[in-house]
Amino acid sequence: MKTLRQVGLLALTLGCIMGSSAYAGCDGPEYGMPNNPSIIASLPAITTLKYAPIGGVMASYEVAVGRRSGGWSFCQKGDQFGMTDVTTNLASRGSPGLYDSGVPGIGIRIGHIDDQNRGTPKYPPYTVTFQVGGVGTITYFQNRMTIDFVRTDIGVGKGDMPSFNYKTSYFIDANRTAPARAVFAIEGTGLKTKFEHNAFFTTCYTPKSSTEVNMGRPAAEQVKRGSVQDFPFALDVVCNGLNPTVKPPVKVYFEGNSVRDGVLNLNGVGQPGVAKGVAISLSNDKNVALPFSKAKAVALDWQASGPGTEMYRLAAKARYVTTGAEVAAGKADATLTYVLEYN
Repeated sequence: MKTLRQVGLLALTLGCIMGSSAYAGCDGPEYGMPNNPSIIASLPAITTLKYAPIGGVMASYEVAVGRRSGGWSFCQKGDQFGMTDVTTNLASRGSPGLYDSGVPGIGIRIGHIDDQNRGTPKYPPYTVTFQVGGVGTITYFQNRMTIDFVRTDIGVGKGDMPSFNYKTSYFIDANRTAPARAVFAIEGTGLKTKFEHNAFFTTCYTPKSSTEVNMGRPAAEQVKRGSVQDFPFALDVVCNGLNPTVKPPVKVYFEGNSVRDGVLNLNGVGQPGVAKGVAISLSNDKNVALPFSKAKAVALDWQASGPGTEMYRLAAKARYVTTGAEVAAGKADATLTYVLEYN
C-alpha cells in the first residue's frame, strides 16, 4: 500500500511541475507598459544629404518614440503583435512606408524598430502570429522610428521640409496584457527638418523653351546629290543649386521618330504633301550621331559658373539626307525632344 501511495503522490507532483512550466515564460512586460500615447521625438534640425543614385538613401537616422518598454512573452497559439495603418498628411509614394517629403527629389521612408531586438525595421501595417512550442517568444515595444531620405528624382531640392504629422498604434495580444489586446498610440506632430547638400543639382533647364533650326528650302536635286549645307544649332543648359570644384557631367539624349541614332524622320512621313526619301541627319560638333536612347546619352560641354549655377552647352548640326533612291519635293519639318540627365 505504501508503494501505491508513493506512486500516486509522485504523479501529482509531476502534474504540478508540468503546469507551472507551460507558463514559465509568460510573465511581463519586463520593462513595463509603454506610454500611451508614445510621442515621436523631434527630427534633427538639419539633415545633410549625401550622394546616392535614384532610389538610394541620401541620409538615415533614428528618433526616439516614448521609452524602452515591453518585453512580453507569448505562450499560446494565436498571440499577436503588430501596428495599425498610418494616419499622416504626407503623400504616399506607393511603397510600404515611403512618402513624399514635400521637397523635390526627396522621399521619406518611415519604419519602426525596438532597441532590444533591432533587426529590419517594420513598416505598418504588419501582424505576426506566433505558434509557440512551449518555449515562449519575447517582443518589445517599437520605441524607435527609423527615417530614410530616399532620392526619388534627378533634381534634388534644398531647404525646409514642410512639417508633418504621423500617427499609428502598436498592439499586443499576449498573456499578461489587459485588455486581451492592448493598444498603444504612437504620435508625432509638427515633425520637420531642413535639407542641406552639396551633391546634387536642384534642377537643370534650357533658358529657351524651344530651339528652332531654319534649314532653308533646298532643291530636291541638291538633297539627292548630297550638296546641302549643315545648319549649326546649340542647346544651352543652366543647372542650379551646386558650385562644385569638379563639374559633374550633364548628359542629353533625344526622343522622336527615328529609326537609328542621328537620323530623324520627317513629320507626317508618307503623307501627301510631305517630302519623300528625305530625313534629317543630326550630330554634335565632333561628328558623333545624336543619340535616341538613354544608354548612349552624350555629355554637354561645361561653359561657365555663376552664383549657384553651372552652364553647359551642346553644339550640334543638322542637314537633309536621303533615305532612298526616290527624292520628291514637299514639306520637310521634323520635331524631337531632348532629355537631360544630371547628377
